[in-house]
Amino acid sequence: MGFVTKWYMADPHFGHEAALHWETTPRHFQSTEEMDKAIVDRVNERVGETDLLFILGDFAVSSDPEYVAHVFNELRGRKVLILGNHDLDSKGRVKAAIAGLPWDVPPVHAMETKDGGKRLYLSHYAHRVWPAGHHGAFHFYGHSHGAIPNVGRSRDVGIDCADMDFGPRRFDELTAGMLEIEDREKHLISNEIAVAMEDKAIERWALAQLCKMPEGDLDRLFESDIRSVDVRELRAVLAVLQGVKA
Repeated sequence: MGFVTKWYMADPHFGHEAALHWETTPRHFQSTEEMDKAIVDRVNERVGETDLLFILGDFAVSSDPEYVAHVFNELRGRKVLILGNHDLDSKGRVKAAIAGLPWDVPPVHAMETKDGGKRLYLSHYAHRVWPAGHHGAFHFYGHSHGAIPNVGRSRDVGIDCADMDFGPRRFDELTAGMLEIEDREKHLISNEIAVAMEDKAIERWALAQLCKMPEGDLDRLFESDIRSVDVRELRAVLAVLQGVKA
């Protein structure tokens, strides 16, 4: 198979009456049928028949298996489900109406994939840390309905987040602003490090010793393209410098 476009969204909550009246993120539709149709339409406007649609949990809350199957079949694309709390029964098992659908792969609680050459960790819940996060991997999640701030290379892809507009988005759309913010922070920290080294008359080799890291690793931080640098490494170097008396 050739190139496949991947799409991401979380928390459609098909058939969920209560979702229309949530206090923090109400969905301004007149009925669940109107809400469900709007979500299906937005998916089908963007997703091709052979594209992959990753749904990061809480696919459907309706207790009618025929209706759940109907909505599933209305959605274009090869569908992959990352399980959310509403996809499970009271004993933690995948609901029969969900398990019986022809997913592209069996539903799982979390998954790693790649998009645009970047590693990506998918789960219904937000993580403070995630696989390969310290090597630049990204993390998409749902569940929180936009209520918690995005951190680093992680973000909420719930359809009721402001920039999701009740439909799926591609990796490049979801990460563009994230990388720009991260790059600005890296530039600011790099400038602070340079100023502190000059003020405290610390040579690079001495800073490497203070940071207990090979000088070559420190050189990489200062000389690599800013986008390839881990912002946490820069923060750690700055913290060491801030602890040195002038």
